[in-house]
Amino acid sequence: MPHKSLRILIADEHPSQRLQLEKMLNAMGYYRIAPVENFEDLQRLVQSALQPFNLLIGNIELASHAGVDLARFCRVSSQIQHALLYHSQRLKVPAVPQTERKAVSISLPKVPDSEALESFMAIIDLPMVVGQLPLPPGLSPGSGYPRLRRNFAQTVFNR
Repeated sequence: MPHKSLRILIADEHPSQRLQLEKMLNAMGYYRIAPVENFEDLQRLVQSALQPFNLLIGNIELASHAGVDLARFCRVSSQIQHALLYHSQRLKVPAVPQTERKAVSISLPKVPDSEALESFMAIIDLPMVVGQLPLPPGLSPGSGYPRLRRNFAQTVFNR
């Protein structure tokens, strides 16, 4: 099960698009979201963050007004792990091989719809794998000791 505790930035100058994206993420169970409306606020948040943001969902034009390439900004920033960038138009999220999922950045021609956003979140928010506990030395396979077997057939219910 995905851990749903990702720190997410939404960067778009249009309040309705920020709200729409936030509502879609909330519907998927993500609530650690910070919306920003201009590149200066985005830059300030990223530079002052104590922990990296797991995802930036942003409109590419937001940074172009400041003369910045948002895709490059995301690639060089150690405080942004993944980026889902879009222009102002609908595209399906492309498949990303498992080996290339360490830092995923995708550019879309339009604000992502719920289907595209769910596809992207499935790529970057992999289930947490819990390690297996080792068996005690006497019970591990190949330990040389026979595994104790108990007959629980005689219980209070069948006496």
